[in-house]
Formats: sequence, C-alpha cells, structure tokens
Amino acid sequence: MLEKYLPFLKHPGKPEKNPKSESLIPDDTLFFNPESLRAEAFSANTTAVFSSSLIIFFSVVLTGVLAAHLVMNFFLNGLLNEQKNLEFKLSEYSGVGEKALQISGKINYSKKTVDSRKPLTTRISFVMTRIPQELVLNTVDFTPQTFEIVVKGSSPAQITGMFLRWLRDGGVSEISIREALFSSSENVYLVRLGGIYR
Repeated sequence: MLEKYLPFLKHPGKPEKNPKSESLIPDDTLFFNPESLRAEAFSANTTAVFSSSLIIFFSVVLTGVLAAHLVMNFFLNGLLNEQKNLEFKLSEYSGVGEKALQISGKINYSKKTVDSRKPLTTRISFVMTRIPQELVLNTVDFTPQTFEIVVKGSSPAQITGMFLRWLRDGGVSEISIREALFSSSENVYLVRLGGIYR
C-alpha cells in the first residue's frame, strides 16, 4: 500500500506497466531534487557571504570617511575661529601705518624747518640790524634764499646807505629796487627792495 503512495519504494525488478509512463517526469528534473538544491544553496550561500562582506567593507569605509570628515571639520572650525580673532586684532591696528607715515612726515618737516631756521634767523638778523632808525619798515617777506622789504624815509640817502651796508658787509649778493614812490605832500619816499642772500 505504501508503494501506491510512494512510488520510489517500489522494487526495481518489477516495473509496473503504465500506459502513461512516457509522460512521467524523471526524478532528476523534479523541483525538489536534492542535488540541485544543494548546488543552488551553495551558490546562494557564496553570493550572500560575498554580498555581506562587500556591505561590511563599504560600511567600514563610509564610517572612516565620516570620522575623518568630523575630525577635519573640527580642525577647520578651530582655524576659522583663530582667523576671525586675528582679523579682529588686526582691525584695531588698521590706521597705525598711515598715522606713522603722517608722524614721520611731520618729523621730517620739523627737522627741515629747524635746519633752515638757523640760517634764516641769522639772515633776517643781518638785514634787520642794518636798517637805520630814521627809516620806517612797512612790510617784510623772508624766504630761505630771498627777502623783500618796503621802507619809508624822508631822504633817499638813508635808503641808499642801508643797501650799501648790506652789500659791503657781505650777507647779501644782490639788491634790486622794485618800486620807488615819492609823496610831495608828506615829503616821504616809499621804496620796495628785493634782495638775494649770499
């Protein structure tokens, strides 16, 4: 009776004649063939092991990249903060260079002025001490190389004597009369003189 339900238990010596035996499917092509199942299980197992190894490898690589990104981000944020601090400190000194140049220019100008003041002072003193008391000094204009004065006097001899003293004493190399006026109502001469220092 078991042979009826389980045909593979039949004795091989007694083949049963079945008119439909040509349409039976052989055992090796059955869906539940143990040999084909073992081969498929082996290839599936190999594919699963390879796929899981590949997933684990890329997961480790991705974790490493993320960790490196976090570390680099931390260091870059630190450098960015340090840069901002330095920029803030440098902004406090932004006008120092310009101020230093201005101060340096003022110092140089002062030195030149002091250096030119000494000879100018002696030259002014030379011209002013040789003006006679009888003459009235109207205007003066002194530069390091030249001078110009306007004087009033009652006699042209006083004015002539004044610039002759300048030439004779050696402090002035040239004198020119630029303008000379005579007021008959006041009997006064007005003379504008220019000179060049020696």
